[in-house]
Amino acid sequence: MSSAKTLDLQGLHVQESFAGLDVDHFDAMSARFDRCAFDNTRIRRACFGSGIEVTEYVDCSFDGAHISAPSPGVARFERCTFRGSRLVKWLCDSVEFIDCVFTGRISEVNFTAAVPPMDARLIGRTTNRFERNDFSAATLAHVAFRDGIDLLDQRLPTTGSYLVEDGDVVIPKMLALARAWPESRAKDAVVAHLETKSLYRGVRQRHVLFTAASWEGKAFAGLDGYERLVDLARLAGA
Repeated sequence: MSSAKTLDLQGLHVQESFAGLDVDHFDAMSARFDRCAFDNTRIRRACFGSGIEVTEYVDCSFDGAHISAPSPGVARFERCTFRGSRLVKWLCDSVEFIDCVFTGRISEVNFTAAVPPMDARLIGRTTNRFERNDFSAATLAHVAFRDGIDLLDQRLPTTGSYLVEDGDVVIPKMLALARAWPESRAKDAVVAHLETKSLYRGVRQRHVLFTAASWEGKAFAGLDGYERLVDLARLAGA
């Protein structure tokens, strides 16, 4: 018999506390959470909105939480706080964030402004709202902003990040410069990183963010990958 701990929730929840929750699976369906506390929770696999109806989290706090959400579902977070939280592997295909505050560490997370076509037919919308979120005190490691997210509308990390506003112009120039380097592990890593970024540039994602945390422990012959990317961006006119 499985010993996994699971919490399934539906309906309206107002000013409820789930603080300190420690579960393997969290699943909310067709629910609304208003001013609820999820502080210091440990959730190993969260689905914040299963089904096709959006589950809403309004004025909720997830401070000090450690949450993994490979399939977070259909959800909207509005005016929520994630202070000192650790968010890992959130693949936010149909998740919206509005006026949220993030500190702590965010790792291997995809934020997107476009709902995948198959999901869009089911949930009745083609875009995700991603507006006025504050990442200024967050550490972003391998975090992707895709499909038209306006990074100028967000507060980005004040240290360890570099924003390219015209990725459709700058990224190809960076790639050309990097491909001209002598063969090395550093060249291979930087070119591969830029090729990945180039998949989401142009009309789909004009703004491209590079972060130092994505290159932690990846020095090549004493050269820091993040610093090399910043140098390339400046040489390319960013």
